[in-house]
Amino acid sequence: MAFLKPYLPTLAEPSRIPVHGVPAPRTKLSHAPWKRVTHFGHKAHFLAASLMILTAKRTKRCASRQAQESATLPPLQRLQRSLRFYSAIIPVLGQYIFRPWLRTLGVEKMGEDELIAEMDDWGSKRLQEALLDLGGFYVKTGQVLSTRVDLFSKPYTSRLRILQDSLPPVDAESIREIVSEELCGGGDLSELIRELDDEPLGTASIAQVHRGVLNDGREVAIKVLRPHMEPVLRGDVANLKLFALTLRGRLPVDYYPVFCELERALDGELDFLSEAQSALKVAASIRHNALGKELEAPLVVPLPIPGMATRKVLVMDFIKGTPLSKLEERAKELGIDLGSSAGKALGRRILEALTTAYGRMVFSSGFIHGDPHPGNIFVLEGGKVALIDCGQVAQLFREQRLLVAEAVLAAAAYDGSRGMIELLAKCVRKFGVTFFEGQADEDACAASVALYLFGEKDVVFPGGYSKEEFSDKSPLRQLKSFPMELVLLGRASVLVKGVAARLDVAWSVAKKWAPLAKDAIAALCSEDECRLPAWALSSVLPWCGVGGSKRQLPF
Repeated sequence: MAFLKPYLPTLAEPSRIPVHGVPAPRTKLSHAPWKRVTHFGHKAHFLAASLMILTAKRTKRCASRQAQESATLPPLQRLQRSLRFYSAIIPVLGQYIFRPWLRTLGVEKMGEDELIAEMDDWGSKRLQEALLDLGGFYVKTGQVLSTRVDLFSKPYTSRLRILQDSLPPVDAESIREIVSEELCGGGDLSELIRELDDEPLGTASIAQVHRGVLNDGREVAIKVLRPHMEPVLRGDVANLKLFALTLRGRLPVDYYPVFCELERALDGELDFLSEAQSALKVAASIRHNALGKELEAPLVVPLPIPGMATRKVLVMDFIKGTPLSKLEERAKELGIDLGSSAGKALGRRILEALTTAYGRMVFSSGFIHGDPHPGNIFVLEGGKVALIDCGQVAQLFREQRLLVAEAVLAAAAYDGSRGMIELLAKCVRKFGVTFFEGQADEDACAASVALYLFGEKDVVFPGGYSKEEFSDKSPLRQLKSFPMELVLLGRASVLVKGVAARLDVAWSVAKKWAPLAKDAIAALCSEDECRLPAWALSSVLPWCGVGGSKRQLPF
């Protein structure tokens, strides 16, 4: 108990409770106050008993709440959610088979283009309504679909964009109760927070974010875990695992191990203490190259406020900007045409920031932000970029980073020759990717997977394989297993490609990453000497926060 003494006030002094992030005053305990307590006799016993009862009740209440939050969804409710999803999605998918067939019979009178436009419009509305109604993990699926403008029609990508940051919010009173319980022990928020906006800045499947002002005047973003969502999310993942297991071998990819890994990643997303540490690692990684040299950060990562993070609440730097998902609307308000030369210049600046940041993450530390959808990318005044939400991350270790470096260099230099096909195939296999049997040319299939991840926009896949993910000739349909680390890395490279397509800017991830890959190969450790990852280097201190302010790391 000696370590508690600096925080225990004497009865002769006003109570001084340590504020999160601010060292508590060290008070010297005297024996006299405790002797005075014993003179209270029965009153002291009554006070002690009352405190024990209150503590027991609160402990029981907290334990009950924690058990409720972490419980899994009952099987019946899981089945009901699954049936609701499929009752909405099957008509959407079925119309693309049934209505064209009716057209061939002469029953459907519309022209082909008109029919497709009507099906896309109706299907996108139906899918958006279903995902908004269900929430949970299904929303995260919609978020991914909304970024794939190269695969899905505009009605789908535009309507599903609402899922990135505009879900129905939790009421403000519930949010205040959670923040009070987590940061103030159930007391008044004024202990720490001067202002807390009722209207959220953004809402997502796991959490929502509110603007706030601390008592020292700092403007912050307060991220709060949506109440009662954990059982729903875990139930949704269980549904998707069962679905993938049932249809194993009939889908383009064996999604069962993917959903198993996403289930593991969900643990990190539901724990904001883990996210706070991840944000520090990501921010350090983008400020260093593979050789350990400190550089200017290509984009902003909001950092946690020291001492103001719990499993359910995270207080961090406030980012004032426009999410990439709303950039087109904001550009119209400002009279900017994204297709103009000025718009293209802005697009290249955004792509440069994202490509450089992810390249440094991969090759300076291997610690990767794994959820780069447009709702998590903000454009700030002056064209700077910010990357938020470090809940989903992946760690690439030495051998994996070397393999990625080799694959990137090979993709950048790909010329269609047999030697380059075999080199790319070797990199992919060494990463742990396996394929179903019966390939006419498995090397070509493996090389096509590497080119799908890192290749040029207009590259021709070898072996006649298609770049279209849902084509029968997609190399992804031949995958038997695919490591989750490569999935999250692929999300980053595919996102950059999707942003480039959306902004109509020619861009090559492989060529931009090639210099970083060369440095990584030169710098990564031998058996005798290892270089520390970027987030563990001494140059991380002092820390540079938003706006260039200096900040010491909270450990």
